[in-house]
Amino acid sequence: MPLNIKPITVHDTLAWTRIRALAYYGPLHDLIHRGPVTENSMHRVAQDRQLEIGKPNAWQWKVVDTDLPPSDDDPKDNGGRTIAIAIWSAHNFPEKTKEQGESDEIASGRGEQAQPFVPPEVRLDVLTAVFEPLRAAQEEIMGKDVSYLKLDSLATHPDHQGRGAGKMLLESGLKKADGEGLRCYLCATAKGLKLYEKAGFEMVKDVTFDMGAWGGEGQDWWACMTREVGGKRS
Repeated sequence: MPLNIKPITVHDTLAWTRIRALAYYGPLHDLIHRGPVTENSMHRVAQDRQLEIGKPNAWQWKVVDTDLPPSDDDPKDNGGRTIAIAIWSAHNFPEKTKEQGESDEIASGRGEQAQPFVPPEVRLDVLTAVFEPLRAAQEEIMGKDVSYLKLDSLATHPDHQGRGAGKMLLESGLKKADGEGLRCYLCATAKGLKLYEKAGFEMVKDVTFDMGAWGGEGQDWWACMTREVGGKRS
């Protein structure tokens, strides 16, 4: 079953959104959301993600199984079924000028008053409590001066996990980072820890979130990890 890596296009954002939601589903997802996410919310989030395609210092890739027909979320000319996605971003790179930013807003169709869609199912207070310590850890570890790449998301559809799609996407991003001489950063769950360690990442710090404080049970845990150029250990 040949697997191919391709860039994500504006026609892939529904598959991107669906795969990410399915792959990340768990107790924390249920805590952050007030009940199941509706199809309307899924489509609205996917529509917003179209604006991410083509932005500078951001890369989105997918793995397509060419032996399977496209899913209902895939474009008809997908050449197979999208089974995994990876989103990377560059940090501490020179910012664009004000004029460049205004041109991009006009081109994307998002004006000053437009805001990203927030699904009504989302509990923003919980979401903020989850991400604030993760953002603080990233800034503490990576700083504001030296450029680096971050793996924002790596998700494989649950029906296709264990087939190597995630490894393919990870290696593609690391090849880019090594080619440009950049360190990498990510936050890993316990499930993905071994994959990242094998690729040369090391845990620098861990972050826990007490779900009990927000009406849930137990804790969630992330490993904040860095990788030197070429996978060399620091």
